Amino acid sequence: FKAEGRVDDAMNLGGIKVSSVQIEAVVNKLEFVIESAAVAVPPKDGGPSALVVFVVTNENIDEDSAKLQVSKAIKIDLNPLFKVKDLRIVEKLPRTASNKIMRRKLRSMYEG
Repeated sequence: FKAEGRVDDAMNLGGIKVSSVQIEAVVNKLEFVIESAAVAVPPKDGGPSALVVFVVTNENIDEDSAKLQVSKAIKIDLNPLFKVKDLRIVEKLPRTASNKIMRRKLRSMYEG
């Protein structure tokens, strides 16, 4: 038995619970990705949360191409119902002093 992630990292995407760690494991397998972070962003007008993926890349790739590859990988490896609403390429992911990804900050970066 191996526990990955935390309960508060779980997302509800279209009625299906999934951990951000599961999504990140799939995304991190792609050749152009160094590391990634998946967050669920609630829409302003209500409704189900939307999946937003932040990636740090090791090559120059445009966001549209990266989003297409990430979406395809998630649909094949996890669930064909999961849709990536947006993908953002960042230079580095915000981290705490203990090297944990600050998902709250990523959500606010996306919403702001």
